[in-house]
Amino acid sequence: MSLKLELKNNNISLEKLTLPSRYYLFREGENYVKLLNVGEGLFPDDKIHTELNMTNSNLILASESALKVYPSSGKFAVNRYVFNLKCSNLEFLNDETIMFKNSRLLQLFSLDFDENSTFFYSDLFSAGRSFEEYDFGEYTARNRFSCNKKIEYLEKFKISGFEFKEYLKRHKAQNRLFAKIYIKTKDNEAFGELLLRAGIKSFEKTQNEAFLMCIVLADKISKIKSTINLIWELYRNMLGKNRFDLGKR
Repeated sequence: MSLKLELKNNNISLEKLTLPSRYYLFREGENYVKLLNVGEGLFPDDKIHTELNMTNSNLILASESALKVYPSSGKFAVNRYVFNLKCSNLEFLNDETIMFKNSRLLQLFSLDFDENSTFFYSDLFSAGRSFEEYDFGEYTARNRFSCNKKIEYLEKFKISGFEFKEYLKRHKAQNRLFAKIYIKTKDNEAFGELLLRAGIKSFEKTQNEAFLMCIVLADKISKIKSTINLIWELYRNMLGKNRFDLGKR
């Protein structure tokens, strides 16, 4: 199942669509694409591929709702994103990933950008269903960010639900939910100062200072989403853009 879109000079074209991959384009003053859910969620051995190539364009990208990952006896569901930005701005806001008991997910994320591009990408991980807190089988992520094809930041990790719960127990963690936000602006130093003034302190620059990574912790999904929206609003203000309503309630 795959979806491939191309934007040139803010004109969007569909390059590939393999059902049941779906999307909906809104024109609300800016290009806004909502990725529609694939059936009820991801089942073992499902493979989803989403690719986006942008040149001289602006796009707001969002998921329709939480991504549900169903139980597996051993096989992984695979969710892959590939983004290429040239003189473009991408704002990708994901809803939470909900992994059911014994589920297995491999998430692959690749973003290549040039020095004239900006981006905001949020990735939110929930504890699972209320009666299955971190009972998933395994979550593996491989995130690759490169500038002009040269690796800027490479992130790989693998964790089981059991390991996650043991970590939380050892550290007596109250904030058991987290999100990661990856942000590139025209002036990362100035944006870091904006974050500090807003009370956001858990962020760091990559080695070559090409972009920022921010960690958000909370005890409720609603609190995390509120903080993500705050940071997103700061990002849009820095780009000279007004607040944008994703149309989610």
